[in-house]
Amino acid sequence: MLVLKNAQVVVGDGRTPVFSGSIAVEDGTIAAVTPGDLSGAPADTVIDVRGHVVAPGGINAHAHATAPGPRFASGTPGLSLPEVLGNLRLHLVQGHTTVVDLDGFKTPAENSAVHLIQPVKVEKSTVHFDPMFAAADACDGTGLTEEHRRLTAKELADQGAVVIGEVGAGMTLGGGGQDYIYIPAAVANATGVVVDPTQAEALKYAVLGRHIRPGNPDLEQVGVLIDSLGLQKLSVDDLVALIEQSVLPSMASAREGVVRSASLARDLGIPTLVHNAAASDDATREAARVAGGLFIGGHTNHDSYTADEAIANARWIRSHGGHVEIDTFSSWGRGDLRPNTPSHLIPLVQEDLVDIIATDYGAGSWDSAWEMVAAIIQSGLASVEKAVAMATGNVARAIPRIGQTRGLVRPGLAADLVVASPRNLSDIELVLINGEIAHTSPTGPFHLESITTRA
Repeated sequence: MLVLKNAQVVVGDGRTPVFSGSIAVEDGTIAAVTPGDLSGAPADTVIDVRGHVVAPGGINAHAHATAPGPRFASGTPGLSLPEVLGNLRLHLVQGHTTVVDLDGFKTPAENSAVHLIQPVKVEKSTVHFDPMFAAADACDGTGLTEEHRRLTAKELADQGAVVIGEVGAGMTLGGGGQDYIYIPAAVANATGVVVDPTQAEALKYAVLGRHIRPGNPDLEQVGVLIDSLGLQKLSVDDLVALIEQSVLPSMASAREGVVRSASLARDLGIPTLVHNAAASDDATREAARVAGGLFIGGHTNHDSYTADEAIANARWIRSHGGHVEIDTFSSWGRGDLRPNTPSHLIPLVQEDLVDIIATDYGAGSWDSAWEMVAAIIQSGLASVEKAVAMATGNVARAIPRIGQTRGLVRPGLAADLVVASPRNLSDIELVLINGEIAHTSPTGPFHLESITTRA
């Protein structure tokens, strides 16, 4: 048996007050949680965590590229296995013991490829339904094989997929994926000029606006961007056409897919997690209305929304029983929450409209869910109990197939735990998965030499 004693225990349900106590772990599950000291028996391994916080392992409901196979709702070719394992190593160090891989076109074999070679639990998703294949092909689709195309969402659900998702995603709905993949590629192909994601987003918004609608480009701003970015090979009309041809072909199918996913969620009994942004707001609302408690609005803090739009969208989702997710992206690192995140993230938390904290992909560079948890606590926006639940128990409640086995510090559930500094919960010192030590901070107090085994 493994015993963690002298812990500040955060159960993860958002309600139980933090208490000083001990946790016993046996056969991969939590055997006991009690106030006071469980000293353990003579052959037990005892870790004195010295007042550190012990909480459920982070459940990251919105990850990408954590298994081989096509990425995103665009069916973009996947990463190599070493790159995937690098992503999973980062998730582990960040305290994410479970990730939901929202590259929903992957096969069960691709999703299972990482299960035995690293410790993080990778859960599968599905978007194997029409019109998601049509949206992928309109945007990219080059990573999809006949095997991917033969699969159905029901087959994936029968084989353990925990969500439908990510439905839409930034590639097919005019979001960030267009900014860091497809618009830069189109501009470089036409002009030889390399634009970065911020510049690509500026081009996109000048042509299509935040809501990604054609027909009313800001021609003056398009001209300014042509001059400032060195795109003089293109006329204003040429650039408008180039952006429209990159972004628009997949939009109608992707929006239809968002709506279709709601009835599919009800049929399959698993939630749908959709790309929630200004461009998909109308489809998101309809899907939330139909799916109810089986709806998760991904990254409702998307920067295409204004603060008022994000709040209105979140209230709609909540009014129909759905779950509101906010994502870290790579917005602030370890800086102060207030000046470095989208301005509407704070109002969403202040209005008590946030259920889930996740990361998304951030073009391959994301801040951990625990960084946002810590920033929310330190800024006084929510209690420790409530903030921790956003990355743990609330996720388990929203995704029942995960919640059956983990998400809380509670006897009978998997011993997926993090030990973190009480001063900053993003300082993850120790990670346990199924009761086994999966990571220790090399500079922290719980390196392996400090752990005592009683003979």
